This record gives sequence, structure tokens and C-alpha cells, in this order.
Amino acid sequence: MSIEPGAYTIQNVMHGNFAFQRGGRVEGYADYNQASMTEIGLNLVKVWSISRLDNGKHTIRNIATNDYAASVKFPTIEENLITTRYLHQWAIKGTAVKGRYVICTTGAHIELFWGLTDGELNTPVSLRDRPNTPSNQWELTKVDLWEVVGSLRGKLEDLRDENARLKDESARPKDENAGLWDENARLKGKNAGRWDENAGLLDENARLKGENARLKGENVRLKERNAEPPSENAGTKDENAGTKGRREGCFCM
Repeated sequence: MSIEPGAYTIQNVMHGNFAFQRGGRVEGYADYNQASMTEIGLNLVKVWSISRLDNGKHTIRNIATNDYAASVKFPTIEENLITTRYLHQWAIKGTAVKGRYVICTTGAHIELFWGLTDGELNTPVSLRDRPNTPSNQWELTKVDLWEVVGSLRGKLEDLRDENARLKDESARPKDENAGLWDENARLKGKNAGRWDENAGLLDENARLKGENARLKGENVRLKERNAEPPSENAGTKDENAGTKGRREGCFCM
């Protein structure tokens, strides 16, 4: 039974978990029930775009991330699925039960099948070697493309809001930076005024030093002048003493 190209959810038959992408892996996941989904919207990480290649094989690409479900070039049993940006092909084959499929590798050396080892959330989807067990079989349910488009539009609107918020947050540091530049300019101007004031103080200090030196010179000169009168007084005293002696001598005669 061939699968038509389109958007699908891929649900494990045994465990009921959906294949979804988390990081670089494909894992099993259980989402909210349909009633809650009408309020929250379609979870695109569990929706896969299945396309047919011209060789009859299929690609399985996640709608939310545009990554392809893939395996390494030479896969082995128990190896986990990965995701990649590059095209990767799978074979999708119907089973005896209508609506159930197996998804398998296309290499010539071995055929391995998508499987889910248990029902725990975030259990990796791995490659198994038995196609006839329900844990390795999947129900592919087609998703209304209008619902996908609506979810993509909602996601785009969220991204626009996030972009606007980031722009506002980006503008805030710019405004703060402009304020810091103004504050820096103000401080530079204030600092320049202080430099001018300091230069004035240095000039005043130099003037006071010159005045101090002048006063010291004047002080020395005055001290030298004050030292001269005692010599003149001593001569006057000698002269007075001689006069007095002459007078006394004359009186004795």
C-alpha cells in the first residue's frame, strides 16, 4: 500500500506515542488530547512531511524544523534515529492491517525498521530487525494542511513578537550607552575645569614662592642694616670717654 505525499503524524501501534523531533533525535512523545489541542494549536514537532522521490522511496521531514529523519550510512540494530539537514530516504511499506506501516532502511546490506522499545516519554526511536511486531509498526494519520498552515502562521506571529521584543531590548542598551557617553563627556568637561583650576593654583603657588623669596631677601637686607648701628654707637662712646678724660685732667690742674 503506497503512502500519498502530505503532512502526517506517525504513531506507534503498541505504545501509542508519536514520533517527534527533539534536538538531533527522533523520540516517542505523548501530546495533549485533542480537546486541549484546539486551545493550544497543532504541535508541529510531531508532524512530518512525507514526500515521494522519483526512485519510489520517501523522505520524512519534520514540519517544525525542516530536518529529515535519518540514520547513519551503515546502520546497525538498536541504533537510534538522528535528524539531518540533508535529504535521506526511507522505504514505507504497508502491513496486513490497513493503516499500519513499517518504515525501513533502504541499504542493500540489511533491512531495519523504525521501532519503539517502550512507552516511556522521550524514548528514542531506534532501528529494529522484526517488522511483524506492533512496537515496530506505525499508524500514519494525515493532517489537514490548513491546520498546518494555521499553526505555521501562529508560529510566525510569535516569532514576529519575539523579534519586536528583542529589538526593544537591543535599543535599551543603546540608549543606556548614549547616556553613558553623555555622562563621560560631562565628566571630561568637569575634569578639564579641574585641570584649569589646578593650573591656576600652580601659577598662584609659583607667585607665592617668588614673593616668599623676595621677602626672605628683604629680611636678610634688613638684618644686615640692623647690624650697622652698634658700630656707630661704639665710636660715639669712645669719643665721649675721651672728652670726659680731658675735662677731668683740666680740673686737676
